Amino acid sequence: MTQNVGSTMSRAIRSRYQSFAKTFYFFTRSPIATIGLVVVVFYVLVAIFGPIALGGNPWRMTQFLSYRGQYIYNTPQPPSLSFPFGTTFEGYDIFNGVVKAARVDIMVAAIVVLSGALIGTILGSIAGYKGGLTGDVIMRITDIFLSIPSLVLAIAFLVIFSRTLNVMVLALIVIWWPTYTRIVRGQVLSVRELKYVEASVAAGASSLRTIIRHIIPNSIYPIFVQVSLDFGNVILTMAALFFLGVGFAGYWTPEWGNIISIATTFSSGIPAITHYWWTVVIPALAILILVVSLNLMGDGLRDVTDPRLRR
Repeated sequence: MTQNVGSTMSRAIRSRYQSFAKTFYFFTRSPIATIGLVVVVFYVLVAIFGPIALGGNPWRMTQFLSYRGQYIYNTPQPPSLSFPFGTTFEGYDIFNGVVKAARVDIMVAAIVVLSGALIGTILGSIAGYKGGLTGDVIMRITDIFLSIPSLVLAIAFLVIFSRTLNVMVLALIVIWWPTYTRIVRGQVLSVRELKYVEASVAAGASSLRTIIRHIIPNSIYPIFVQVSLDFGNVILTMAALFFLGVGFAGYWTPEWGNIISIATTFSSGIPAITHYWWTVVIPALAILILVVSLNLMGDGLRDVTDPRLRR
């Protein structure tokens, strides 16, 4: 009996591994998607180990009032050996801020996207499978949230409650779950009519068991693509909130949008680009490269999960 159980588990693990290997093979057939994956992995490694290597407070940018006898508090220094990315206004080291911001931005994006995907998957599965009054109530609430501009809703949360990291995460989760609810509901509506779902119901399985064992696993593939794209969208939204001045308080906060906001705020906008270009361009490039890489990776995932493209 024990041998049979062990043999069954071994076959299941081997089958899962072969399925993953096949999926990864199709993914790596696209050089562009592979480049996107490599860049994303690099950013994740920087987010994990970068603040450790730099030392100091990982939630605060390093600030210099003077350097080599020169007062640099209000005079951004260009990139050099001492400051690889230069400094911005109030003496903040941009390299220090960009590296530490990777942890903040990626951590917030991961929490928001995964939480929103989980909530949306559960609600969308219930709405699609149960239908009726339950489904109508869930979808009407979803429509209400989708009808409110996302930035306006996030700003309202931060202004009403407090400008803290926890409130920002909560505000972004509230923005993101409705999209997943709508996507999953559409998938469930098509999956629930398939034969194996009808067989599960006929065998006496409960609605919860049917949803968990059959509905969600066969409706979740579009979620993977949406998750990869939404990582970039969350980062862009957070940068926009900081740029508008409603991010969690403190110029010292290591966040890419906040670094850009410091430059444009203290230089009245135009001089930051014309005279101190590095104060805006470098953190903007950090955002651009990561978001583009996430989109390239998302395109690769879409190709992998679409059987018509795996030929």
